[in-house]
This record gives sequence, structure tokens and C-alpha cells, in this order.
Amino acid sequence: MYSPEAIDAVVFDMGGVFVVPDPVVLNDILLSHGVRAALAPENAAESHYAGVRAMTELLEHADVRDGNLDVWEHYDRAYFGVVGIDGDELDVAIGARGELRKHGEGELVWRHLLAENIAGFARIAALRPVAIVTNNNGTAIQQCLDHGICQLDDGPLPRVAAIVDSGVLGISKPDPRIFDPAIAALATAADRTLYVGDTVHADVRGAQAAGMPVVQLDPFDHHDDHDHWRLPGLHALADHLT
Repeated sequence: MYSPEAIDAVVFDMGGVFVVPDPVVLNDILLSHGVRAALAPENAAESHYAGVRAMTELLEHADVRDGNLDVWEHYDRAYFGVVGIDGDELDVAIGARGELRKHGEGELVWRHLLAENIAGFARIAALRPVAIVTNNNGTAIQQCLDHGICQLDDGPLPRVAAIVDSGVLGISKPDPRIFDPAIAALATAADRTLYVGDTVHADVRGAQAAGMPVVQLDPFDHHDDHDHWRLPGLHALADHLT
């Protein structure tokens, strides 16, 4: 945990912080492959964070330089497992999601809003300068507007200093260089700029490599075996900063 006085600005991930995969969209895709509709909005966050934990376990016990390492297959296996998809149907579901990713699922799938976190973000934006750094497909600025999260200019949404999209920059987390444009736009020091994300490998390790303090959103306490700072959501962070 970092004291509020040590945090001059806050930078946020998007996926897993503001949006997670939309179960309604995924249901339609699964049904088109003969898998019964099993996903529901109330399971959206639980499924996503179970997938994140599966990714953590894989990446902590594997060589990430292995070009055959399918991190997202492990995510999908845990994600679909939450709602009881198993056996042959699980293999079909994983295959369908994999095919979708090859064609760039992007904003088509990652559109289920975590409303409480969006509200918590608005509170934080009133307390500290804020920015976005996300592994995305080049549409992060428009997604932030469409989802009512934030904007770069003055207007009805919280204003951010920068929205850094890996699809535009050509650098992805955990490469620490992806954080540089946001820190420059905020005019803060890396060691006083908090990063908020949901994954260990990309977010926690990436921010640490950039010299930034970091907090992982872990609402289901899946990473209680780790010693970095974790919080259940953005309202908790807003309370801390207040």
C-alpha cells in the first residue's frame, strides 16, 4: 500500500478495470458453434477475474518467450469453467473464442461495463490527474467516449491527460516504455504515478519495470498469495486517496 501523499497522479488500464467480455455477445458466438448459452451478466466479472488468475498461474511457471505459449487458452478455460461449460463443449468454446481473437475481437467483445469502477474512476479523477494506458487495438480513445469513461478534452466526462493505446503506439505492456507518454503528459515522476490494472504479468510487472507504484484490482481475492497491493475496485482506491 502507498500513502495518498506519495501519489501525484493515477494511470489506468481499460480491460478488466472498466470493461470485461460481454456475456451476451459471447453467448451468440457460442450458440453459433452449437454450445448452449450459459453466460450471464451477473457472471461477467467473476468469469473474467478467474481467467486472469489462470493466466497468472501459467505465466509464473512458464517461459514467456515460448512462441507456442497460448496464454488466452488458459484464460478461456477458467472463464468458461465458472459457468460450468466443460468436456467437449469447453473445447468448442475455447476454439470459437480463439478464432474470434484471430480476427480481432476488440471492442466487439470487450464491452460489458463495470459500472462501479467507472463511478469510482470519476471520484479519483476529481482527486488526482489521471490517464489511460491500455493494450488495445487502436480504438481506445473512441471506446472511452462510447462507454462514458473519460475524454481528452473538456466535456461531460472526466478529462484525462492521455489515452495511450498499444495499437497506436506499437508497444504493449509489460514493456515499460508504454507508460512513458502518459507520465510525460501528466508531468509527474514515475515513482509518484500509480498504475491500476488487473493482471500480474502485463500490469503489475510492467508498471514495476517502469518504476511506478501499482495496485491490482482483485475483487475475488484470487491473488492473495502475492505480496503486491491489491484492492477490490476503484471506489476502494478513491476512499484511500481521500
